[in-house]
Amino acid sequence: MGIFDSEVSNAINLIDINDLIRVTKQLVQIPSINPPGNESKVGKYVKNYMDYNGIKTAIQKVFPGRYNVVARLLGKGEASPILFSSHMDVVPVSFYEAKRWDVEPFSGTISDGYIYGRGAADAKGGLAAVMVAMATLSINKMQPKGDIILAATVDEENLMAGAKKLIGTPLIADAERVICCEPTNLEIQICSKGRMWADVTVFGQTGHASVKGAGVNAIHRALKLMTKMEAHSFSHQTHSCLGESFWQTTMIQGGDAKGIIPDNCTLNVDVRLIPGHTPDDIWGEMQSIFNDIKKEIPDFHAEIRELERREPWEISRDDKLANILAKSCSAVGIPPIYSGYVATAECTIYKRSGIDGVIFGPGNLQGSAYKENEKVSIDELLKASQVYLATMLNWI
Repeated sequence: MGIFDSEVSNAINLIDINDLIRVTKQLVQIPSINPPGNESKVGKYVKNYMDYNGIKTAIQKVFPGRYNVVARLLGKGEASPILFSSHMDVVPVSFYEAKRWDVEPFSGTISDGYIYGRGAADAKGGLAAVMVAMATLSINKMQPKGDIILAATVDEENLMAGAKKLIGTPLIADAERVICCEPTNLEIQICSKGRMWADVTVFGQTGHASVKGAGVNAIHRALKLMTKMEAHSFSHQTHSCLGESFWQTTMIQGGDAKGIIPDNCTLNVDVRLIPGHTPDDIWGEMQSIFNDIKKEIPDFHAEIRELERREPWEISRDDKLANILAKSCSAVGIPPIYSGYVATAECTIYKRSGIDGVIFGPGNLQGSAYKENEKVSIDELLKASQVYLATMLNWI
C-alpha cells in the first residue's frame, strides 16, 4: 500500500498554483530551440530551482554546452526509485508560422486560462508540473517510499541523445519505472508507436541533358518507387489503440547539377510502427518492392541507409505503474482514461535498459504542439502536478 488516501488528498492541495504558473511561464520564455539545441539556460533554471528547494541535482554532459539535469529527491528506501522524464528542447518556429501566432511565440502570455508559447504543451508544462510536485514534497518534508528522479533531457526533438546518454548510468539505473511527461490531455498512455527513418537512394546513370533519353534518370525511378510505396499495404494486424504501421516520404533530393541527368535520388522515408511490427519487418517489405521493380526494370538499384530506429512498445494496464497512476488520477478527480501515444517519446529509449513506462502529461499533442498558438491549460497543469505528486506518494 502507498500513503493513505487522506494523506495524499491533503498533499495534493499543497501544490502552489502561482508557483506552477510562474515556473511554466519562465520556462516557456527561455527559447531552447532544437536545432541547434540551446537548452543550457533551461538546464540552469531547472538546476537552480531544484537546488533552491533542497533537491540534489547532477549535471550530465551530452554535447558541448548541452547537458541533462538529473534531480533526485531521497525517499525512505522502502521502494525502488521512480523516474519522471521531460525534455527541455522545443521545435523551431518558422518565419511563416510566426506570422500565424496571436502572441509572441516565447512570451508565455496568459489568457483565458491558458499559458501560450512554444513548448507550453510540448513539454515544458509537464516539466514544470514535475518540478513543482517534487519541490512541494521537499518543502513540506514529505518523504515517499522510494527516491523520485527527474531527468530533464536535451535533444528529444532530434535523436533523443539525452535519454540515450542516461540509460545504463548510475544516475537512473536503479529506477523501476518511468513516466514521460509529454502532452496526453491527462490520459494514461500505455502504448506508443515506434518511429524510424532512413535515406533510400535510387541510382541511375548520368548523361547530358541536351540529349533526349540520355542516361538513366534516377528521379524518374525514385518516382516509380514512391508510387509503389504509396500503394503498399503492410502485412500485419492493426493495433486497437494505435491503428496501423505506415511510411511516408518526407524529403527528396536528386541530382548534382541542372544540366546533368541525375544518377542518384534520395528519399527520406519516415516510418511509424505499431507494437508487434519490427524495424526489420519494414525494411524487408521495402526490399520486396525493390524486387518487384526489378521484374520491370532489371537494372534497378536502390540502397537503404537507416538513420534512426525507435521501437514501438506497450505495457499492460494491469502494470503496477499504470495502476498507481490511475489511482492518483482518481484522487485528483480525473477519470482514468487509457490510450496510446501516436508519436514517439523517450519511453522507447528507457525501455532498452529495462525501464518500462507510461506517458502522461498536460496539453494537447495533436491540437496544439508544433503549431501556432501552442498552449497549455492552467487547470490541466495543476491536475498534472497533483497527479505526479500523488503518484510519488503512492509508489511502492
